[in-house]
Amino acid sequence: MPIILKTERRHISTWALYAVLYLVLTAGAATMVYPFLQMVSGSVKSRVDVQDLDIVPRFLYDGEMLYRKYEEAKYSEDLQAYARTTGDKVRNFRAVMPPPAFGDALVSDWREFVAGAEMPVGWFLTGFGPTLEGRIIQKNERAFRNYVRDLCDDDVATFRARFEEPIENWFFLKFMPERLTDRKYQVNDTELMRTFYAFKEQLPLEDRIYVSNDDAFERYRQLSGGSQEQFVREIVHPQFIVMDDSALPGWQVFLRGRHGAIDTLNKLYGSGYADFGDVPFPVDRLRASPQLTDFLLFLPDRKALPLSALSLDTPELRWRAYLKAKYGAASAAGEAHGRTYATFESIPMPQREFDAAVCESNGGAIRRRFAAANFRMVFEYVLLYGHGIRNTVIYCLLAIALALLVNPLAAYALSRYELRSQYKILLFLIATMAFPGVVTMIPNFLLLRDLGLLNTFAALLLPAMANGYAIFLMKGFFDSLPKELFEAADIDGANEWHKFWIITMNLSKPVLAVIALGAFNGAYSNFMFAFILCQDRNMWTLMVWLYQLQQFSSQGVVFASLIVAAIPTLLVFVLCQNIIIKGIVVPTEK
Repeated sequence: MPIILKTERRHISTWALYAVLYLVLTAGAATMVYPFLQMVSGSVKSRVDVQDLDIVPRFLYDGEMLYRKYEEAKYSEDLQAYARTTGDKVRNFRAVMPPPAFGDALVSDWREFVAGAEMPVGWFLTGFGPTLEGRIIQKNERAFRNYVRDLCDDDVATFRARFEEPIENWFFLKFMPERLTDRKYQVNDTELMRTFYAFKEQLPLEDRIYVSNDDAFERYRQLSGGSQEQFVREIVHPQFIVMDDSALPGWQVFLRGRHGAIDTLNKLYGSGYADFGDVPFPVDRLRASPQLTDFLLFLPDRKALPLSALSLDTPELRWRAYLKAKYGAASAAGEAHGRTYATFESIPMPQREFDAAVCESNGGAIRRRFAAANFRMVFEYVLLYGHGIRNTVIYCLLAIALALLVNPLAAYALSRYELRSQYKILLFLIATMAFPGVVTMIPNFLLLRDLGLLNTFAALLLPAMANGYAIFLMKGFFDSLPKELFEAADIDGANEWHKFWIITMNLSKPVLAVIALGAFNGAYSNFMFAFILCQDRNMWTLMVWLYQLQQFSSQGVVFASLIVAAIPTLLVFVLCQNIIIKGIVVPTEK
């Protein structure tokens, strides 16, 4: 009998009640859907926008947010590197704003300057590289990994032999961050570093970050109050120092006093100089070497090295010299660039403006890259590292096969034969539903350990292959089948196996489908039990690998991994809705 009679449905109060009911149901649905949409939105975000509680990520339609994400990614989430390079002193990347409007000539001049300047590879950092905390894999970190993989024919053993680096898997290959304005920073002359610099030379301008010595000097002056001479002699990196030929005799006298004999120097340098007068200044001032060590000790010596013999050659100075040669006056350059320049010495490198122009002209591609970055890291991890997908597929298939073999046999025996203890057995089966699986986890572990089955598929399958609820459900379904079918089969001389397989199993496809889906969900979502019983990485399932990924990943990657993990279950539910409904409704109707 309906709660609301047909005669009452025309009243306004009834319509109001219906409206309230629908509003409550809609609100309930929203409380379920909204968190899911938040997770989907968060799966494409990074640190700069992960705290925004918007359903549609802002960077998909907001140019300012896209620029912030671009700068955050290009400078590898290093705010200090961003501030030192651009001069934009902000508290965090959320405070970064696009530069004021500028003329098209500014970016075109910068492109033309970099193309013709032929600046050394040690003058720029690699953008979109490894982040400080390593919680996201960036574009050039991945590109370097693929570059080395191609050199080694995708063989980790070849990599270990060639580079003498003990990496476990390609997923963990990355390059170290550089400190190109730090005098103490020297590149180790290893095969891997030489390969990295060969890769670095191929980077496009969009991925290069030219370092600023002006900012380094300003920080030094503010902290210590030192002069320009002290900065050059003691702080600036030697690769930016230019030595006049007049300083060469002083350098050779310095070496004579330091090493005594030319044979000692040759042994240390690995050279064959006949006399100290033949020793030039070191050409390579970036890679670690005895020559570079001596050069760094020589720089502070005011007696041997006069200030007049020292000068700097930096990206800023070359940029200003280029503008001076092209425009002649700072005001002319400012007019072309849409800026106000008092002198050439005040003109910074336009890296912020260049980044803004890249974002504007390639917004679609950059948005697509950011939207896929977290998911790409998840798929790379599960595909390149371990055998999680293979183990999960095998585990799920075996779990389904065993569930469709053991449970129907047990239910058929209880249904076809009137056992004396049948109701006690059913009570026992129903009682297992009252205890969560975690209660039996330790006893199962101890039993499987004593049997020597840990780190095997048997350890995962045996404890769950018989399910009390599945046996109880299938027994009830088998009881509803017409007994006349089995009597007719007996008359025709059918044995028990034919009656079970041909009659019972064929008529039980809906409920078997429900049992199979339950076995799939149980095996696919099994994390804790799989982690405890299979501590060998070669036996980890997908859930365990995703858990490990979440321990060192950003929040966006965690959300992306949860969505990836939910995709198979969602597909099974969408594709098998009819089977699920039949498995629920048919037993009830019978």
